[in-house]
Amino acid sequence: MSSNLYGSARTQFQDIGGVSLAYRRFGKEGAPPVVCFQHFTGTINNFDPIHTNRLAQDRPVILVDYRGVGRSGGEMPDSIPATAADIIAFVKALGLKEIDLFGFSLGGMVAQQVVLDAPELVRRILLAGTGPSGGEGMQEYTPEVQAIVDRPNSTPQERTLDLFFSKSPTSYAAGKAWLERIAARKVDREPEAKPQVAEAQLVALAKWGAIPATDRYGDLKKIKQRTLVVNGKNDIMVPTINAYILQQHLPDARLILYPDSGHGAHFQFPKEFAEEAARFFAAA
Repeated sequence: MSSNLYGSARTQFQDIGGVSLAYRRFGKEGAPPVVCFQHFTGTINNFDPIHTNRLAQDRPVILVDYRGVGRSGGEMPDSIPATAADIIAFVKALGLKEIDLFGFSLGGMVAQQVVLDAPELVRRILLAGTGPSGGEGMQEYTPEVQAIVDRPNSTPQERTLDLFFSKSPTSYAAGKAWLERIAARKVDREPEAKPQVAEAQLVALAKWGAIPATDRYGDLKKIKQRTLVVNGKNDIMVPTINAYILQQHLPDARLILYPDSGHGAHFQFPKEFAEEAARFFAAA
């Protein structure tokens, strides 16, 4: 088996009722596939090959773009439940009976909704850099984050480094290495997300972050599947306290917080995280 399946797996398309979702599938057959969801405006180009190639040694890996993202058809929905409904339809269209989930940031919110709406499909869940519905500081971006997003005369790569990594030289260097890894694949790449995607996802994030009048974290206790929660010490995108909230309210959750890191902690410690993820999915 090639050691870089992430780099060579072709993009495929699956119809879900008149709309096709773009995806890549690779890895060792025989175990439940791990279906992976991306962050705000991210495409399947943005997954770390160190993570996905390691997981692919043990099981199938499926990277999928939401409706309207990359080469997926249609328009991005403006709610997490609508996006999760697409993913559930996609999984069923592939004929899968049991899956694991790996969601980063907005993808972690989608993963939570998928397991709430189709618990019979999901065996285990890995949540990175994300938070629960109605979490702390999730209603809107902080002034610090908004200033980075709106910064003039900066590249998307420069803004991503400041949003995902801490300001230390070590963290920044790890961030640059990650950007190089996800840019290494030169063929069959997905186009960048269109403005409609960002607009719809911002609305979806605001809805997800709204604090309910009662039973703020009530849905979490319904998620019985074993879960691994991962974040950095100081996540400015989805405040790190939300990782602790997830661990405290999910019935069977483990928590890993990496030092000197932020939203992209799992990219900063890619090999360590990849081994933790592989162990988590493989454990009895």
